[in-house]
Amino acid sequence: MRVPGRIALFGLAIALSAALAASAADDPPPLLKPVAPQGNQVRVRAPLTPGYPKTMQLTAQVPKVAKGGKKTELVDVLVALDSMPNPSYVTAKKLESWGYVVPKNKEFVLPELLVPAAQVAPKPAKGGTDAVVRLTNIRLTVVDTPASGDDTIFFSDMSLSSSTLYQNGERAMEPRLSFGDKYLELTVPSAIVKRPGTDNFPTPPATASTDAKLAPAVGATTLRNGLPVFSYAAVNGQESYKLASGTTVPVNVVVASISNWDTGVVVTVGLARGCKVETNVGMPGATATGAEGKSEMVPGKIKELRLGFATGPGLKEKKDLVLKDVPVWVDKNVSEGLLYLGPKFMDTHVQDAVYAGGADGWKLYGRINQDLLFDIKTRKKP
Repeated sequence: MRVPGRIALFGLAIALSAALAASAADDPPPLLKPVAPQGNQVRVRAPLTPGYPKTMQLTAQVPKVAKGGKKTELVDVLVALDSMPNPSYVTAKKLESWGYVVPKNKEFVLPELLVPAAQVAPKPAKGGTDAVVRLTNIRLTVVDTPASGDDTIFFSDMSLSSSTLYQNGERAMEPRLSFGDKYLELTVPSAIVKRPGTDNFPTPPATASTDAKLAPAVGATTLRNGLPVFSYAAVNGQESYKLASGTTVPVNVVVASISNWDTGVVVTVGLARGCKVETNVGMPGATATGAEGKSEMVPGKIKELRLGFATGPGLKEKKDLVLKDVPVWVDKNVSEGLLYLGPKFMDTHVQDAVYAGGADGWKLYGRINQDLLFDIKTRKKP
């Protein structure tokens, strides 16, 4: 009587093995190859908070000092991560609470910032994967009266921008900011990494969507005035627009992890005017809180937004991500022409989004609904 049971179990094992093999075969390939650090380098991955309704944040520690500059203890802090090359900020009160003196010129260099992470490569020969990365000489702009009114910067104790964090070292660090899995990964010298030998800190996983409708794609950027912007972008059929002075400027679209607006898209009033973005004047507005000031925001709509991507085999086939009737928020206090793509945009339109920097600049990788990808020949002028 036991034999049939054993045969049934054997058959079940075969079925399960086949199912697992099929599942593995169906898993999509990674958008980017893993980075293999060279020499005395290690690859670390630090988790981020989800973002919306707040900003994306790192957890870290700052050394508190007594009079004379002697370290007394480590203080836990939340750090707003800014993917743009903006100044990094801290409030005067926050800096003083850590024991530091606010410089007269309001430019302070934080001696060190300790970021807990997990070492993902090379795999430690012994001990756990826990790692603490010691970043030094963090340049911060000190704000006397923060716009938040509660001594925070973007819901955090301080902010850290891409220019401050990477210090022009993107080629060596190859940073990857994952909007999908919420982590920051980068290569750093092993000398600045302390390994306690424990495994208490979970390694944030890199996952992939299995939706067959999604196609791998990458959007390249180019530098304009030191800012990485999409190589191709158009708003309402316009790739550029004229200022009141008669100067023609291109449509500049940036990836902004610091943006926490529900639409995922924020447009400055300068671009809104130049590209005829509809604004719903009759609808209630809102207030944006920056580091030092506030902005009046009004809801609006872009009839058509186009962003240049590459897809297909080898990610070489040029296509446009085309979105219709895109709800946006318009910043009425910023005349500079910019369109910001925040985390909510990634959640909605670019699955598994990873913003990656390297020798060839910054690129946005992700998986996009194939129904929204159009041949570049469909581009039309207004």
